Amino acid sequence: MKSSLKNKKATCDKKSCDAHALGPNEANVQKILAKADRPLSAYDIIPLMGKQLKHPVAPVTVYRALEHLAEHGIVTRIESRNAYILCKHPHEEHDCLFFICRTCGKATEAPDSKISRLLRHEATGLGFGINKQILEVVGLCKSCAGKAAPATKKTA
Repeated sequence: MKSSLKNKKATCDKKSCDAHALGPNEANVQKILAKADRPLSAYDIIPLMGKQLKHPVAPVTVYRALEHLAEHGIVTRIESRNAYILCKHPHEEHDCLFFICRTCGKATEAPDSKISRLLRHEATGLGFGINKQILEVVGLCKSCAGKAAPATKKTA
């Protein structure tokens, strides 16, 4: 966990961010997201942060921390869920491909440069400039698919 925080601070520094810009609120949000098994919305984070700090936390505090972390590539927003997840490659400029389980909500980041290159090529052909790609693919994760499979099998 400590090395993860150091990596995030290094990302902030690398992106011309003041060394003290990763404040306590950002660090707390980052720790909460690091422990989460799925992307979390700001309203998921608020009670967890309040419990961690032992006092109520205003929504604006969490939103500002998430905004700062997103600006510096430390977290990525899952648009379809209005939720956030730690970026697995914060030191690299890259497009994101997320596989999101429709049952448990788990999101797995899989940066795939082939898909990114294909979309950028198509966009160029259309005269469209892409700033950043965040692709979301919804389906069933291995665990949830395994749980669903027995229910669909017919018994003889």
